[in-house]
Amino acid sequence: MKRKIIVLSNLLEFTDAQWNMINQNPGLELIYKHSKELTEEDYQEAVAVIGNTSPERLKKFPNLEWVQLYSSGTNGYTEEGALKAGVRLTNATGSYGVAIAEHMLGQTLMLQKKFNLYMDKQRNEDFTIEKVGLKSIYGSTFIIVGYGDIGTAYGKAIKSLGGYVIGIKRNVYGDEQHADEVYAIEELDSVLGRGDVVATVVPGTLETFQLFNASRFRKMKDGAIFLNVGRGTAVDLNALCDALEIGKLSGAHLDVTDPEPLPKGHRAWKAPNLVITPHVSGNFYTEDTYNRFLEILRQNLENFSQNKSLINEVDFQTGYKKRT
Repeated sequence: MKRKIIVLSNLLEFTDAQWNMINQNPGLELIYKHSKELTEEDYQEAVAVIGNTSPERLKKFPNLEWVQLYSSGTNGYTEEGALKAGVRLTNATGSYGVAIAEHMLGQTLMLQKKFNLYMDKQRNEDFTIEKVGLKSIYGSTFIIVGYGDIGTAYGKAIKSLGGYVIGIKRNVYGDEQHADEVYAIEELDSVLGRGDVVATVVPGTLETFQLFNASRFRKMKDGAIFLNVGRGTAVDLNALCDALEIGKLSGAHLDVTDPEPLPKGHRAWKAPNLVITPHVSGNFYTEDTYNRFLEILRQNLENFSQNKSLINEVDFQTGYKKRT
């Protein structure tokens, strides 16, 4: 009897070739449905769920053995009681690094070269030049907080353009790439004042909640640029607005906010030199990202069917992919 696996259609669409690519294990039956369409039979028979749905919904699967997330972040899934003991959780680490790093690079250049101000000038038919505050990646120091897959991809791009990279991460193992220096998160404050650009790519956990607050913005270099593409909860948004309004920071970019979506009327919409995008740096918006995830999914389905170790299995204590 085949083992039933639910593939949630909430985010993914497949061509016939892509579906055939992942649906090639004779012992598995893949059921492609939106979470709202699941039946009682689906809940009773499924042994695995591919995709992101609420931990409360996952509790309806009495025979659940494995959850494969579409995301790298594991918010809510690693909390005590979210999944029953023995359920394996895997994430999409390795899918998004390139796309998000490109997004970060684009925003870095926008803020360093004042492209956001020139866009405003264009709308006002203003041909004057912004002569003050232009910066270069070359020779600048970049502090990347959350030096994992995405942070490393951004660091590689910055290094290729002559920037100096300082990586900050939960645990330092000594084999980190594309960084000139690497420190544990506990040492962040000791190096924070060196960064011309400070970028955070951390997940949303209790440890990272408002990691960047008024105190940390005060410790940053005057005129520095700040980027957040991890989780909005890592930043005290009002403190960031304060830092921009008094000129402590010269610019900032947020692809994630807290609250999210950012409500109309929030002061952040009008904060000076703050560029906001609606959580679009990741997800499956590029073909490369989609293909990278499909390969992870294909391999994990094969491994699951053969009772082998899974790629990107998550450590429930840390919320991060286990180190292998």
